[in-house]
Parts: sequence; structure tokens; C-alpha cells
Amino acid sequence: MARNEFTKETQRQAWKRSGERCEAEGQIYGLPPGIRCNADLNLGVNYDHVDPDANSKDNSLENCCACCPKCHLWKTSHRDRPLIAKTNHQADMQRGISKRKGPPMMGSKASGFKKCMDGSVVRR
Repeated sequence: MARNEFTKETQRQAWKRSGERCEAEGQIYGLPPGIRCNADLNLGVNYDHVDPDANSKDNSLENCCACCPKCHLWKTSHRDRPLIAKTNHQADMQRGISKRKGPPMMGSKASGFKKCMDGSVVRR
């Protein structure tokens, strides 16, 4: 499924609201609680979904954060990806979808074979 992006109008409004400074704030962006990054967005800007698009499907201005690439990368790798993976896993479990298990690894207890001290292999 394709990811939804913010409209140009939403991006313009987020840029104006930010005052050309990074809006990333708090622990979800890897900053101390209540601290705002305030990096200059003229050096680069990303428009971030505060609640990941994969979970919320919300492309409103309230869910848009104009932030610097550094803050966006931190949040994506440390918060969004694990959160999306957990959500997908929970949805799969609810639907009865599980990982397909292959044959047991050779030599493991589950394989049904045992290697003896003399080097021979016997079936358990």
C-alpha cells in the first residue's frame, strides 16, 4: 500500500507555523522532555507524520511536523518503525497469520538426530 503524503497546502501551513525552525520536541524525537530542537529549516526540512501514516492515515496539519532531517531520521528509526512493526504483528496475530516455520535446523534437538562422541549420527 502506498504511503500518503501531505498536500502542498498542508506543508506550506506547517512551514509557516514552524517559523522556519524545527518543530521536533520531546522524547519521541530523541530530545529531553519539553525541549524543542529549533534547528534552521532553511538547511533542510522533512514533513513528518507525528502519528505514523501506516497507523493513523491522518494527513492533517495537526499530524504534520516540519522538522530537520536529523530529528526525522531519529524518530523514524527509533519510534516509527518499531511501532509499525508491532502494530502489524498484532494485526497478524488477530487474523491468525503467523510466521511459517521451516524444518528444524540440522543437529538441533528438534531434528530427531543425535551426533555421538565417535562421530556417528543416530536417530533418536
